[in-house]
Amino acid sequence: MSRRKIDLVFPRFKLLSGAERLILELAGALARQGHRSRVICHCFDDSCRPLLSPGVELVESGTKLDWFTNRYFNAVFDYARVGALRRLLDPSADGHVLFGPALRLIRGQRLNVPQVYHCFEPPRVLYQDRDAVLARAGAARWPLTVALAVYKSIDRRLVQRVPAITTAPGSYAAPRFQAIYGRSATPISHGLSRALLDRHSSVERDPARLITVNYLHPRKRVDLVVQAFAKVPETTPDGFPVTLEVVGDGPERARLEEQAVALKVSARVRFTGFVEDEQLSAHYRAASCYVHATREESFGLSVIEAAYCGLPVVAVAEGGVVDNIVDGETGVLTDADARSLAKAIEKVLWSDDGGRAMGERGRARVDEHHSWERAAEDLLRVIDSMTLAPL
Repeated sequence: MSRRKIDLVFPRFKLLSGAERLILELAGALARQGHRSRVICHCFDDSCRPLLSPGVELVESGTKLDWFTNRYFNAVFDYARVGALRRLLDPSADGHVLFGPALRLIRGQRLNVPQVYHCFEPPRVLYQDRDAVLARAGAARWPLTVALAVYKSIDRRLVQRVPAITTAPGSYAAPRFQAIYGRSATPISHGLSRALLDRHSSVERDPARLITVNYLHPRKRVDLVVQAFAKVPETTPDGFPVTLEVVGDGPERARLEEQAVALKVSARVRFTGFVEDEQLSAHYRAASCYVHATREESFGLSVIEAAYCGLPVVAVAEGGVVDNIVDGETGVLTDADARSLAKAIEKVLWSDDGGRAMGERGRARVDEHHSWERAAEDLLRVIDSMTLAPL
């Protein structure tokens, strides 16, 4: 395959989470395959730098994005300032890949360059999380309602102008995109950082430690995980104390810590805060079961990371995560209520081997289906298949 020049555009790389990981890993895979890969953004948080691979060029505009104390207002403003990134794009590139709010660059773009919008999922703040966001907006509720309505109108118009669209792999994301926008999207593979996840392979497993790794946002439903944990007996039949580790940070952390106190489980719940990628595998490998409760997530990177580290996964049967777990074989899928989640956790921890065989099968499945190199190849095939047309 000939050497390509690809620009990947995302306005704000904030605290390292799913979108940031996806973009940086994809950029790294392109660079490893010999392509020129550039990441274009306004600002790049230091937490993301460990994933910036050698050979990937970082281009920052330095444009200020934080104008409000309310993070949701800032998110809308991110969308409004995307136009300033246009001048940083390479007009001789073989492809511009737009992520999230970078979709706005499609408007007024006249470069003769294939443009791909990678929509891992439609903006949740518009189509899934709107009511939850507004409920937490306080005095900003009404102006935010108007801002989101404008955002939604712009989003729909711009999606109709994108020459090509890619999305998350599996049976969930593409049909959802079709249902919302009336347009088809091509799923591309999703990988994981094997080298980082292999760093702590000798860590000893705690036989009754639950773990969840998330950006602590309402849609992640970590509160449901804490509720379920409170319903699980304090010890296993073998006498091992059952504990929960919540890895990650975000706006819901204080609320979750208060919840743990109210449910009288705070002594058995550990909130680690943000954990650097280099240390994340140590947390996965010290646990015995991964718990996932996010509302209708398109994919669930932490699920395949946990499975790669040999953990059985207990998850709410919603969204794309159902494609990554074979119920009863690599984990347990369950309903989105605390009692069902607790019973699924007990099913794993109370089994004869504490879920080890499930974890081994999950690891084998990840090895078979997920790599960033395959994702890069999928993306380049989409770009190659495009017919350029005036925008």
